[in-house]
Amino acid sequence: MKVVKVFNNNVVLIENDNNVEEIVTGRGIGFGIREGDTLKDVKITQKFVLEEQASVHELEALLQRIDVKDIELAGDILQLYETEVGNTVNNMALLGLADHINFAVERARKGMNFRSALEWEIKQLYAKEYSVALRAVGLMQQRTGIEIPEQEAAFITLHFVNAIGTHNRMEETIFITKVIQSISNIIKYHYGFEFNEKSFYFTRFITHVRYFVKRQLDNEVASEETSSLLNVVKLQYEDDYNCAVKIKEFLEKQHGWNISNEEVVYLTLHLHKLSSDK
Repeated sequence: MKVVKVFNNNVVLIENDNNVEEIVTGRGIGFGIREGDTLKDVKITQKFVLEEQASVHELEALLQRIDVKDIELAGDILQLYETEVGNTVNNMALLGLADHINFAVERARKGMNFRSALEWEIKQLYAKEYSVALRAVGLMQQRTGIEIPEQEAAFITLHFVNAIGTHNRMEETIFITKVIQSISNIIKYHYGFEFNEKSFYFTRFITHVRYFVKRQLDNEVASEETSSLLNVVKLQYEDDYNCAVKIKEFLEKQHGWNISNEEVVYLTLHLHKLSSDK
């Protein structure tokens, strides 16, 4: 392993045998070595692939204000998430979560506890991620010896959700969460009953809506070549179609989006599955 950059005594950027740059951490692994040296006979705690050059600069800036333990803890939490949920996080997730952990621990140490304004929505919409986040809070307490409030799980959940995909934009994740909650409210009022938010069909519906909103934000509008299928679902699933139209009209009015007939068809089909699962 060729040393590319030494950040400090515990964090080093190396080039592995496959010519891929990795961040490696471990107590004292950077002591006494320089750029171009070969890193060997050291105890590496963790490895992280950072594909984007910008993330290397962000890591360098981050290490000026936080401890390497926060990075290692963030890495362990993300690995727990990947194992339990089955998703693969993007390369930028590590830095964002490590920075958040450092801030959260400092707040807890000073007795400054905050709640997310979206805590209830986060629990409902991302139940699986939230359950892992609760375990992450326990891991934070175990590693730091500081009482971390349970409310912290909501913030960690957003980091999990934000870690999926190729970008790392927390504001966008929060916006998507708010839109999903608005859509959930529309369907609850339309059907007049509470859905089982832990059911398979509810999870599928939320996943569909999440990617639907993401496509709108990325201007990836679906085609309109579904008029025949639209007529079929209007006849067979009239009530579900009417709910889909309410969602379409809300999003067009609230956000100025162009909701295609194809999206209405998909929404109707998902709503039919969801409304049938009482």
